[in-house]
Parts: sequence; C-alpha cells; structure tokens
Amino acid sequence: MDMTKRLSEILQLNLSPKYTSVSYAIMIDGEIVAADALGNDGSKEKNAVTLKHTYNICSISKVFCTTAVMKLVEQGKVDLDEPICTYLPDFTMLDPRYRQITVRHCLNHSSGLPGTQWKNFSATHVGELDNEEYYSEVYQYLAKSHLKADPGKYSVYCNDGFTMAEMLVAKVSGMSFGEFCREYITEPIGAHSTRVSTTVNEEYPLIRESGKQPEYFYLQGCGGFTTTMTDLCKFGNLFLKPNDVISEQSKAEMRKMQGASFLEDDTCSEYYGLGWDSVAVTDPEYDLGENVQMKGGNSFQFTSKLYVIPKYNAVLAISETHDSKIDVAAEILNLFAVYMLEAKGISIYKKYQPVPKELIEKFDGTYLVPSSILNTHFFGTDLTITNDDTAGNHHATFKNMKFDGKDFVDANGEKHFFREAQGNTFFLSTYRGKSFASSMKAKDHPQLSEAWEKRVDKKYVAISICEQDMASGEMMNGFTIKKLPNVQGVLIASFSSVPDGEIYGRFEGSFIPEDDNTGRGFLQAPYHGSRDLIDPYFVDMDGVEHCYVASYLYRDEQALENYAGQTFENLPQTSYNSIYRVTEKLEKLPEVPQGRRLIVLNEGMEVVYDSQNPKEYKAIEKGYISFI
Repeated sequence: MDMTKRLSEILQLNLSPKYTSVSYAIMIDGEIVAADALGNDGSKEKNAVTLKHTYNICSISKVFCTTAVMKLVEQGKVDLDEPICTYLPDFTMLDPRYRQITVRHCLNHSSGLPGTQWKNFSATHVGELDNEEYYSEVYQYLAKSHLKADPGKYSVYCNDGFTMAEMLVAKVSGMSFGEFCREYITEPIGAHSTRVSTTVNEEYPLIRESGKQPEYFYLQGCGGFTTTMTDLCKFGNLFLKPNDVISEQSKAEMRKMQGASFLEDDTCSEYYGLGWDSVAVTDPEYDLGENVQMKGGNSFQFTSKLYVIPKYNAVLAISETHDSKIDVAAEILNLFAVYMLEAKGISIYKKYQPVPKELIEKFDGTYLVPSSILNTHFFGTDLTITNDDTAGNHHATFKNMKFDGKDFVDANGEKHFFREAQGNTFFLSTYRGKSFASSMKAKDHPQLSEAWEKRVDKKYVAISICEQDMASGEMMNGFTIKKLPNVQGVLIASFSSVPDGEIYGRFEGSFIPEDDNTGRGFLQAPYHGSRDLIDPYFVDMDGVEHCYVASYLYRDEQALENYAGQTFENLPQTSYNSIYRVTEKLEKLPEVPQGRRLIVLNEGMEVVYDSQNPKEYKAIEKGYISFI
C-alpha cells in the first residue's frame, strides 16, 4: 500500500478549496515513512510544490534556539541559571528586576519580558538591516520597557526571551546565530533546507500564501527558521536517539517540565520545557505514551506543528498556509494514527474504535441528494463525507465523524448511521434528538443508449428566463450532461451558478433515462432527501434539440449564433430569450430598457453580470449574452 498517497488523500478531504499549500512528514525509527507537499508555491505561476519547497515554521524555531544554547552549555560557555545580562552587558530595562532574568527564564517563558518586538517581526526581504543593527533596536526597545512580573514567578508565552537567547548565542560564540545553527545543528544532520532568513539555501525555495509577499524574519531565535518537513523530522529525531549534536543530558534538561504558575487549576503553564510548548503531551483520542514533546509555530502566513513521540520512536511534522484552513495538530495526529493502524496493525486510538472492514465494504460509495454528489471516506476511526461536483471541486460536508462501535459521532455529539430499506441504502443523521435520511446510495442502472451517450458533456442554455425571476440570478442559466463517476447508467445535469456559488452553488441533479428522450429522478429518501428532483424532457424544435427541465426551457448551446453587437432595439421577434455566444472580448454592454433584463454568462455558463442585480461588469473573452 502506498501510504503517502493514502494519507495525502485523507489530508485533502479537509483542505479549503482555495488553499495554497500544505506539507507533512512522518518519521519512524529514523526513516521517513510518508511525506508529501500539496498545492502550489503561491506565485502568479502557481508552480506545483515539491518536497524541496520550504515553509516558515516560526515558533518551532525556539527549539532550534534552545538547542544552540545547550551546545554552549555543553561547551562550558553558558550557565542556564546565570543572569543573561552577564552575557549581554548592553541589556538594560526601566525595571531593575531585569538583572534577575536568567538564561533558563528566557527558555521556559518565565522571564517576565513584555512579549514581542513587533518592529521587523516579519519582512518582505532581509539584508538592509544586519543582525547587529537589529540587536541594537532590540536593546532600545527593552530599555524603554518594564517587566510584567518577577522573573520566574509564572510562565507566559514570550518571544522576547528567545530573541535574548539568540543574541546570547551570537555574543558568546562570536558567530552569527544563523551560521552557528547551520554549522553545529542543521548541516551535521543533513537538514540542508533548514535555515534562517539571513542564511537561506536557495536550492530550497520558500513558498508564500497566494496573493501575499514572501515572508522573512529578523526575529530568528524565536521564529525565523524555514525548512522542509522531511528536514524538520531529521531535527526532531535528534531528541529520540543519541547523537553528536546534542547530549543526552541536554535533551533531558530540555524535556523537564519547567513552567511555572500561581494558579492551582492551570494545567498548561507547568508543561513548558526549555523551548518546547509541552513536554508531556496527552490527547483524549490517541495513546501517545509518555514524554511526548510538542512545539507549534504560527506566523502571518503559516501554521506548523512538530511532535516527538518516544513510545513509537516517531517524529511528526506539518506546515500549512493559513488559507488551507485546517487544524494542523488534529490532522497530523490523525494521519499518524491511520499509518499505525493500516501499515503496522497497531491501534493507538483510545476513545473510539476503528471502523470494521465489513462495514466499510457494505456502505462505502457514492450517495446522492437532489442537488449534490456525496462520497464516503473511511479511515481509522473516522468517516468523512465530501461533496464532489462533476467539475472537480470538493468540500467536506461531514468532517471526521468518529465510530463509537455502532454509530458515527460528529464534533457536536450528533450521531449518523447507515440503514437499508426497500432495496436501497440510506445515510441518516440526527439533530437534537430527531433522525432523518439525508441521502441515498447510488447503484448501477442499465447502460446508456447511444442517444444519451451523445448528450454527455453537451451544454444547454436557458431561453425562458423572465425579467422578474430571481432564481436565475444565482443558478439554472445552463447545464451540462455528465456521467456519475464510478456508477453505471446514472446521469447528472450539472447546472451553473454564480462563480463559486454565493448561495446555492452548483446544482447537480441526478437522473436515469426512461427512454431516449426522457429522464427521471429516482431518489426515494424521505423528509428532504428526495425533494426537488429533475425529469429532463428533450424535444426537437426547428431542427435544434431543446430540453424542458426544472421548469425552464433550454437550447443546445452548439446551435447559438455568435454575438455581433445586437441590442434590445434590433432583436428578432421570438417568444423566448435571445441568447448569443460571445467569441471575442465584450467590453461594453448594451443599454437595458425599462422592463427588460440582460444577463452575461462566462464560458462555464455562470452569471457574471445581471441587470436585475447589477454589479461591476468585468469584460469577458468568451461566454454568452442573454437578452430577456
């Protein structure tokens, strides 16, 4: 089984339709067992990403910074419990307590420093301001600041502490922070992509979120690293096996719980290690074992997670652009659990049960509602159901429902299940104690006749729209006949909508042929599960095929004339709309008299202008213009 392909298909289920990129890697016993990069690089060209593209991991950089500090501790050059001003004599604050801040306080978020120096936090490029100039700005910022608490009193997430730690590394080592990390950490383990912005490796291009400038950082120790996910796993693996980069003693010190709090019920602050967000990660769904270390990172464009899981000798890494709109922690743990179950036969699930194979074989497939095509996806304990249209778009309608041994439970605690009745299979959902059938499973029907095969992929445009009809402003202006994928004998009338579907989206009505010219809707789910069915009825009118369906009359698009500047004043006399094919750029629209209506469609028959609800018209190169 190709586990990378399997896991990537699962990951794609929850991605936003307009995502830029996401990448992940799973390492077990020092070997990458699954890794992928999905999407594009965010440039205007939208180049496909590869495993050599890098992502900004922002605060995961704090573990690199801590590792660099521990290297100096091992060399006898730094003492964790020495005041940091000993090493940075230029450091001063308005608050005299700053002299009590130790190196350890900076690494476990208990320094009391303000939090973040936002100036130059991120930048579109680096180079105009070198490290020393930036450090001078840091000193100036802190010299005008107070502490929020006595050093060591409580831990609160603090970027400033790691900026100070970065400056310590540079001062004590006599090297730039980036060069120190490259020479002593990333290069020795072959993580050639893993660099800070000032030492970036051009062989590993940085992606950006679509529509945004590239993101670089002057803040390096607290958030400046960029890396591939496979190289990030190499770094994480340092904390699972003996190596020459960081000693066992240093790793043990980093994974001690070192956070502090004055609140008895605070169950998070104490779990800070040195650099790590948590050194004792637990999860209600998964048995991860003890001493699990985790670090997250979040920038203006990226969200990332790194897990080190000793029980399974595993390292997990994931990073996404924000427009992916996924929970990176939930996604990477889910992928890891599926890998362990399907590749190793080990269940790490605690709360729910893996879906039985016989249930999957019985109920997996395509389900239909009157306007959409749904597909089931079973993995681990989960069932996700996606809405997949014939244009290749998809989104999850039911996300990560968990199998409790009988039913599937969603995030709100509502239950969902399958039932068979009268020769059909139905998917039912509950809401506030009531159950209803939402969809019916598609099954094979007789093969299509030659007459229907000829209609597949043909377009039909509406010619009976009224001036006052509002539904046509959103949808139903045209449809294309498509075959239902993976099911014999079922057809889809895929009706156009406004681009991206502001309200209803693409209406995809399913039907089966009754004879060569008539189709019928066949869904039989009660409640709302079979409302709004369509019965296409094809007729010949003046030698052109037309179709009566969904209360409109449609004309074969291939029979349309090209638009040649017609206006409402010189249209032919007809009982129906006059519609023309646009074959060259349509810059200016004709005047619309009172009581008339003009609709412009793009090449996909989607409404891009409607005089009933006029918005700014953007010229189209190809499409249709309809005089109503």
